[in-house]
Amino acid sequence: MLTFMILAHLSYVTNIWFMDTHPHVFPLLCYVCLAALLHVTFGLLGINILARTGCLFTKLRKHNRVILAFLYAVAVTTVGFYNASLPPTVKHVNVPIRNLPHSMENMHIVQISDIHLGPTIGYHRLQGIVDIVNGLKPDIIVLTGDLVDGSANALKYAAMPLKQLKAKHSKYFVTGNHEYYTGDVDNWLKYLSELGFVLLHNQHAAVYSREKPDDFIYIAGTDDIMADKIGYDGHGMRLAEAVQDCSDGHPVILLAHQPKAAKTALDSPLSTNIELVLSGHTHGGQMFPFHLAVYFLNPFYRGLYVYKGKHVYVNEGTQFWGFPVRLGTTMEITDIALTMSNAKK
Repeated sequence: MLTFMILAHLSYVTNIWFMDTHPHVFPLLCYVCLAALLHVTFGLLGINILARTGCLFTKLRKHNRVILAFLYAVAVTTVGFYNASLPPTVKHVNVPIRNLPHSMENMHIVQISDIHLGPTIGYHRLQGIVDIVNGLKPDIIVLTGDLVDGSANALKYAAMPLKQLKAKHSKYFVTGNHEYYTGDVDNWLKYLSELGFVLLHNQHAAVYSREKPDDFIYIAGTDDIMADKIGYDGHGMRLAEAVQDCSDGHPVILLAHQPKAAKTALDSPLSTNIELVLSGHTHGGQMFPFHLAVYFLNPFYRGLYVYKGKHVYVNEGTQFWGFPVRLGTTMEITDIALTMSNAKK
């Protein structure tokens, strides 16, 4: 038990000492122990609440309740660990877009998000993601933040498979909150540019139809709102900069890592041409009891939403953060097909 507790409490320390191209067994073990500890704690809490309210377990002695909570924790942690070991699921989504040029109907945008390269995720998992994405033959690839949990110097080789991502047009990147936690976001942006990404650092880019060169849409992106909260120099969510000079009548697809930023953007008077916002961040809660907190703390939780006549899609995360455990959520790669909408502005 002492060893178990020590491993659980050393989990976050591995974010400092175990950043490498490939994950080490030790941080995986530490994070599994921490997940199990959380499951024991909340399992015991739930059992005691049910016992005190007279619903269940009223006849169980205290030590038997502890044993039951421990067995529950072992079971759900094992299932969650198995789920996290599987490759991400491809989710196919159709999104109607107003003013979408006819020549660009059924254009496919593949979204990946929240990969969290670090102590528990490395090169081989990312290579698997790249192979799945390339197999979809996307028109556009977007990576909506939280790629890394460490410095560019420590993880640049782990991120190298991203260079193999192939899109008919381009691949785009916006920052997430974890890029700012690393304190190395500018080096990461430089490296991702070398890997072939178009960096949407409060910027936009036009994507032109191959059939009709006069037809186009915009892909815009903002820095994560965490940059504003921590005062990261030269960064912050600047929607006005991201969409300035976007011509009226041409739809804008906005990349904004956090659902809160998506809502802020669509509540803004600058949202006139924004038809779809792609976010991540929530992981769908990843594991109990975080589902409840994530659900209530975010305006959009997971999946597709319609808000003020516009669409928001929240990717549940292509991998996991820290804990190699997934319960009640899906690691996903999202294949979004843009369709023409009959709705008028």
